[in-house]
Amino acid sequence: MKTYLKTLGRMFKKHITRLVSIMLMVLVSVGFSAGIGMGKDAMHYSLHDYYSAHNVSDFIVRGEEAVSEEKLAALRAYFGEENVISGGIVEIKGGELEMQMGGSFKVTLTLAGEGIGEGVTRIYIKERSDKDRQNIADVLETAEGEHGDGEFSIAAERAATDLAGVPLGETVTAAAMLGSMRLFEYKFTVTEHVVGALHFAQYDDPSMQKIEGSEDDYEALENILYVYTDEDHTLPFPMNEVYISVPSFKEHTVLFEEGYEKQLEGDKALIESLFEDEIDAGSCAVLTLHENFTYRSFEEYEDKLEGIGYVIMVVFLFVTLLVVLSTMTRLLEEERGQIACLQTLGYSPMRILSKYLLFALVGTIIGGGGAFAASWGLAYIIYINFSWVYVLPPFSRHIAPLFFLIVTAAILLAALAATLIAGLRMTRRAPAVLLRPRAPKPGHKVILEKIPVLWNRVSFKYKSTLRNVLRYKMRFLMTIIAVMASTALVLAGLAVLDACLFTDIGTNAMIGVAVIVLIFAALLNAVVIYTLTNINISERERELATLMVLGYQDREVTGYIYREIYITGSIGIALGLPFGALLCFFVFKVMNDFATLSSINWFVWLLAPLVSLIFTFVVTLILRRKITGIKMNESLKAVE
Repeated sequence: MKTYLKTLGRMFKKHITRLVSIMLMVLVSVGFSAGIGMGKDAMHYSLHDYYSAHNVSDFIVRGEEAVSEEKLAALRAYFGEENVISGGIVEIKGGELEMQMGGSFKVTLTLAGEGIGEGVTRIYIKERSDKDRQNIADVLETAEGEHGDGEFSIAAERAATDLAGVPLGETVTAAAMLGSMRLFEYKFTVTEHVVGALHFAQYDDPSMQKIEGSEDDYEALENILYVYTDEDHTLPFPMNEVYISVPSFKEHTVLFEEGYEKQLEGDKALIESLFEDEIDAGSCAVLTLHENFTYRSFEEYEDKLEGIGYVIMVVFLFVTLLVVLSTMTRLLEEERGQIACLQTLGYSPMRILSKYLLFALVGTIIGGGGAFAASWGLAYIIYINFSWVYVLPPFSRHIAPLFFLIVTAAILLAALAATLIAGLRMTRRAPAVLLRPRAPKPGHKVILEKIPVLWNRVSFKYKSTLRNVLRYKMRFLMTIIAVMASTALVLAGLAVLDACLFTDIGTNAMIGVAVIVLIFAALLNAVVIYTLTNINISERERELATLMVLGYQDREVTGYIYREIYITGSIGIALGLPFGALLCFFVFKVMNDFATLSSINWFVWLLAPLVSLIFTFVVTLILRRKITGIKMNESLKAVE
């Protein structure tokens, strides 16, 4: 056991760079994949927590006339007295609204005050006793001191990208005019700035909640005011809205998930049956949070984030598995002498292979641990990034690690299985066979040699390079596939970023997500090229030492390896472009066709391979010291 532990420690020390490579591969790919999944969860559960804490209405019945007491009583009998409240809504464009006062009697309502412009101003009206029962607003600031002689103290929505905002202390007047005769006038003094529970988007909130199937175009809101009345202060506007909150939705289901949708569908049908005549006449609609701009757009961003993550995640994990498997199988081949020695000492195959399984296990678990921390951080960054678009609810801690565990377990099991299969195949050989160095693959004519016109014009060093590249077909294919996939990921990240920057569907939030995708794709690209090149150098130390003994200078020895890297890498990069185009196609599809391949700017197709070439060049510079630092005596001591 003492001897075995010594070999274990020496193996970890000798192959520390490979261990670090496995850790980095797992960290980058799992960190990205789980981070995207957790980011989507963070948005989903944060929205649900906000919806529950602010008791957001599940249904809003909106009509042209006041809702009758009989129908209110019927709704309260079914949903509970405390869960149904009435309210009113008035929308005024450009400060004027023509109001029907009964029959053909019409008056003009004018709204005036600082912040009231040519856009649409929405006024919500609720009884003061119902203020904090549903759709609870977050108060940002309040006015101090006297608020003037206004009859009503009101709250105004905060200023945002497309919301002008009425200043604190400002008095807004609403006057009803019949010709030149003033029928009545009301004054409203703004005493609070709030973020409404139905309106926490920063931009483009439409002036009507979209009714499914409607083709009407709605203008964005310029201002939102909240007026609270009581017995002493009432307004001559119909209470034409009913707000319904279903407590069981908030307690037993998660917003927009399957259980919520099923319950929503049943209760909506019941409400619609109660207002059937008004709905048929087109004077009433039953709205849900699916028709609310803020909640619907938040859900759409979740779906886009999920679409990006799942498509790109597959490629990330494929590349990681490929490189980890390559690392472990090549490590076993280098350790064939150690395996033979342990066999002659009587160790069983499983005892011998246990240290290699431990090597793969340690690298994956440490990388996975770092990936878990990275994924939490990435999820938070993704979430905070959407503050460009929303006044964000607090970040939810209710994020299940199941997705992270599944991804990490898949990589771990694949690495262990590959190590075990390759190791068992090796331990079936006789120790005498394993103690002898593996015979190099015989040289064969490459395809160019069959074209003398071309082959005869190639210099000796390039002939040698081309033969080496094509002699080890498995290594050649594995490198090409890995570089091809990582280049495709870089192209996909650039394409999404390009679509967000140069089309009208993008926002700063999606630009941030695209930048994150690009950064992780570039990191994976760098780690892939570094790992495969490092393995290639380690396998060929004896060959490189022979060149040094023959008098090759450092520049010539490094060039011997660099030429192979650039040739193989260039082929992988070239193939990565069509594969990347296919990947972009799928990403755009799962994101609801938010862009097309033809909309990608020409420079993106040039920039993606350039990024891969830059990383390849940087890796060659980093590994130069490893090549020139090869110790000739030790490398040439292997048994012939």
